[in-house]
Amino acid sequence: MLGYIVDALKTLCSVTGILYIVGGALLGVFFGALPGLSGGMVMTLLLPVTFKMDGVLALALFMALHVGSSCGGAIGSILLGIPGTSSSIATTWDGYEFTKRGDPVTPLSVTVTSNLLGIIPGIIIAMFLAKTLADFGVKIGPWDYASMIFCALAMVIGLSGASLVKGFAGVGLAIIVSCVGTDPILSRERFTFGVNGLYSGFNSVNIMLGLFAARIILMEYVRQTKTKDASKIKVSHYRWPGKEIRQNFPNIIISFLIGAFIGFLPGLGGPTSSVVAYTTNRSLAKDKDKWGTGVIGGVWSPEVATKGGIGGAMIPMIALGIPGDVIMVQFMTVMNNHNVNPGPRLMIEKPDMVYMLYTAALVASIFVFIIQALAMPLFPKFISLPYHYLYPAIIVISFLGAYMVKSDYFGILVAVGSCILGLIMDNFDIPQMPFIMTFILAQLFEQNLRYTFIGSTAGLKIFVTSPVSLIFLIVGIGVLVVQTVLPAVKRSKAKKADA
Repeated sequence: MLGYIVDALKTLCSVTGILYIVGGALLGVFFGALPGLSGGMVMTLLLPVTFKMDGVLALALFMALHVGSSCGGAIGSILLGIPGTSSSIATTWDGYEFTKRGDPVTPLSVTVTSNLLGIIPGIIIAMFLAKTLADFGVKIGPWDYASMIFCALAMVIGLSGASLVKGFAGVGLAIIVSCVGTDPILSRERFTFGVNGLYSGFNSVNIMLGLFAARIILMEYVRQTKTKDASKIKVSHYRWPGKEIRQNFPNIIISFLIGAFIGFLPGLGGPTSSVVAYTTNRSLAKDKDKWGTGVIGGVWSPEVATKGGIGGAMIPMIALGIPGDVIMVQFMTVMNNHNVNPGPRLMIEKPDMVYMLYTAALVASIFVFIIQALAMPLFPKFISLPYHYLYPAIIVISFLGAYMVKSDYFGILVAVGSCILGLIMDNFDIPQMPFIMTFILAQLFEQNLRYTFIGSTAGLKIFVTSPVSLIFLIVGIGVLVVQTVLPAVKRSKAKKADA
């Protein structure tokens, strides 16, 4: 392991590697700080470019973007009371109160420091757990893998807070879209209707360019989201929050563990972990009544949890080929573009790429820490930029990228169709997370399901006679049942209370 890390450091410490890391970190912080935009959207825009890039450096760039945007989201939360990303909503509750009192430096310094306290230990844990989980993944059968994917999708639907019916609608749409193209077992065409562009199916890059980048920009343009004028806010230089670390050390540990665990669960990610960490530490705090009025513990909790979840989300993506969140879907897409398949055999076949990803996360967190610490006085001007002027450029880049994937105009049509589909899903409150996760995992699920029927004489019984498969089925079904029963119980109690 140490040898791969040293080799990765040699690549990342080259002039090209440093430019990729620093450039990605700056872009991530910038787009993460602006409400309505995100580092994930920039990653989507850059997906077509990765076809021509070195795979290792492409992953390093994306990791720097991911880390930078995760850290930049808190800037708007603290200075404007407007979260730059959904993961920074909980940071607003106490962070903005400091700014209103004239002390934005304290929460900003805590946020910058959480890069180191959350990301670095999370990545170190991921290095060891991913190898163990990958060894487990190599030994299980296709029926176990199919049950595992079912469990992951059930958790995405059940734990994401969306309506089960609407979550299943997103899954159903994704299954229909993923079936177009070539049969993964028999290599026969299906649902192509004689259209040449459909023979290889819908490309995930084109889907994401339309569903996320173009759709988000159109929605933000319609909403006319505007930031407050932050240019009058004065922010001095970074201050190491040693006193705050000592006073909130249990809070930091609890938040990190919550973030790492929730990050590991498919489909939840930063927004869930930040809120859970905040509410948990608030309930344990002696001054819980003061939380929400400007308590520094209320900044530590969501920020450390969000950063800790970065390492947690990488574990299932690398070890099992199951993305922990939408960002990990994009990492998987980059790997697939370079003929690298995430999953149990990745640690055996491409260990250099795996440890490059881990090392890039560690290096990126250090660079983002340095960049934010040095640039802190510029944060107010940073988020006062008229970012809505970026909208036309992003739309053009989205459709240009759709063409670049295969140098085919059909890709642009797919992106436009995905954008329209996304707008329709927004109109009916159908969440995008179940859709994109199912689209990415559908073919893998189908392959393992059909391999089970081909290679097993037990038929459907194998799903309940295999202990691993049975556990995943019980967990997946349990999540769906709980999310059905609990709302029904609450509605029943509410009716009785009203009566």
